[in-house]
Formats: sequence, structure tokens, C-alpha cells
Amino acid sequence: MSNANLSFSNSEIRLLTAIIAAIAAAVPAFYYLRSPSEQESTQHVRTFRKLLRAYKTLRPQALMADVSPDFTHNVLPVGLQIPSRDLASFKQHSGMIFSLFEEFSMTPQPQGGRDGIQFCPETNTVIAHCMMGGKVNGNSEKGRILVEGGVPEWWTECVLFVRMDTSGTSIKEIREFVHSAKAQELRQRLEGIFEK
Repeated sequence: MSNANLSFSNSEIRLLTAIIAAIAAAVPAFYYLRSPSEQESTQHVRTFRKLLRAYKTLRPQALMADVSPDFTHNVLPVGLQIPSRDLASFKQHSGMIFSLFEEFSMTPQPQGGRDGIQFCPETNTVIAHCMMGGKVNGNSEKGRILVEGGVPEWWTECVLFVRMDTSGTSIKEIREFVHSAKAQELRQRLEGIFEK
């Protein structure tokens, strides 16, 4: 058996290093810069857009249209101490929130010339930074508290993480990372802690 020495010149090592670096940079760039139409064509993104449209209806039933029976809803950060919700408690919660509004929207914020919606195929999750809120319903009991407190419209922001099944047709989990101070302020206003 012969002892073969494998050796590379400095220029060959530099060339291989450059090739490896280019590949390492290209893979994530491809993922983030791939054609928006390619991402839009996924069932996951179509289901997510349907969910966003459902928020505008102010109907909990519309919001529940594509959720799985084992659905969970979690509000982050954990420091807000909002318990995880199952399907029934999320429907009740969304009904209470919707009763505060005459008009409501959940709108992704544009980022880098795109609409701000990102799909991660590895986790079947659609992610978007959204502005949410709208015109307060002064005819509802809790809405009247806001309007009389000088808040005819309520707006805040969140990052939505919507995890689906592999087909992208059933929503398994919504995690909302909300603006903590605005969430706390809304809670305090509705409890009558804030005055005009």
C-alpha cells in the first residue's frame, strides 16, 4: 500500500474557500429572496391570507373556518401572563375583541418592497408583522369605555406566527407576539383604570 500525500496549493485552498463561502451565502439568500409569486402560490400563504380577510368580518366563525380541532392560540411575550387558549376559548376571546370594533383589520406591514408575509416550509409556519385594530364600536359596552376615554380608534402591532398542517389547509396554532405596553394599556382602559 502506498502512502500518497494529498496536498493543495494556497491558490487552490483560496478557491475552495471562496466556493464554500459563496454556497453558504447563496442558500439563505435564495430562501429569503426567492420570487414572491413562488411563495404566494403555496397553500399555506393562501390560507394565511384567508385568515387575514376573516379578521375584517368581525365574525368569530369566519376566523375559525380553517382551524384544526386541536388548535391553540398563544399571546406573547409570556410576561403578559395570558393563558394559552384552545379552540372554544379562542372563539370566545375573538368574539369579545370583535365586539369592541365597528371595523377591524389585521394588515401585514411591507418590508423591502414585499408585503411582509414570510413562509417557512420547514415548520409549515407563515409569519407576518402586522398592524391590527380599527374603529371602535361606541355602541358596545366595552367599546363605549374606549370612546368615552377619548379613543375612537385603537391600533397596535403584532407579529403573527401561524403554524399549519403539512397541506397548509388547517391552522394548528396562532402565536401573537404583541406590543406589551399597548396590550396592558387596553386591558387597563377596559377595566376603567385610565380616565379621560
